[in-house]
Amino acid sequence: MIACVARRLASTLTLLALLSVAPMAACAETLVTLLLDDAYPPYSYRTGQEAAGIYADILRAAEPQLRGYQLKLEPQPWRRALAEVEAGRALAVVPPYYRPRERPWMAPYSVPILEERVVVFCHRQVFAKGPRKRWPDDYQGLRFGNNPGYLSADQPFWQAVRRGLILIEEAPGNRANLQKLLRQRIDCYFNERLTILAELAQMRRDGLYEPKDATQIVEGPTISVEHGHVGYSDTDNARFPFKEDFVRQLNAAIERLRKSGEIRRIVYRYTH
Repeated sequence: MIACVARRLASTLTLLALLSVAPMAACAETLVTLLLDDAYPPYSYRTGQEAAGIYADILRAAEPQLRGYQLKLEPQPWRRALAEVEAGRALAVVPPYYRPRERPWMAPYSVPILEERVVVFCHRQVFAKGPRKRWPDDYQGLRFGNNPGYLSADQPFWQAVRRGLILIEEAPGNRANLQKLLRQRIDCYFNERLTILAELAQMRRDGLYEPKDATQIVEGPTISVEHGHVGYSDTDNARFPFKEDFVRQLNAAIERLRKSGEIRRIVYRYTH
């Protein structure tokens, strides 16, 4: 009798142990690290050790819709983030434009997340003799600022750079380039329009951009309309066996956020 009770008790304890473990196994999630540009406000930037900005907020809004995955958003300098993805050490980077020729090691790309308008801003002296209507022919001989690793401009521009008709000088981030533009150490600077305007506004709040400076920088031509993506490594050698499923789920989550208007609401919070 005692032996029978003992066996029943042992069976009950075993069942309880299995039931306690089962929810933990069912809830186990794969931690997925995405690298984000740390110097591209308001789209993507660093606050302390955290990734912040429009893209980070969109990805965090998508996370609850990802079954079996937990996101870790890690801010990094853009060039370093690209190098990690190219080497296959990182799964993906946010938010590259679609550049399959220049970055053959990046594939696939996510569905487009945001539309971005790349615009040239120049010192007013560049337009002292009148408008420069032909892009990029009318800008030959000028020195352009650029963020390290950025390929925002179009192919005719880069062809002119390779031929030595236009000069490129890199500086880390919008603020450094805009300060060089104000001091006429460069003639022009191109980047996404909203991120330049947001940086100028922040510089004004920080006392680095006086009202008299507002006439020194003039908006020039729109170079292109681009889209930001999640760009995945194509050189990871199956290091991330979950990649195909993760790409599919994140794409679906982004599309649902777009259709629901949530992406529009996130952008609005940063621009109004």
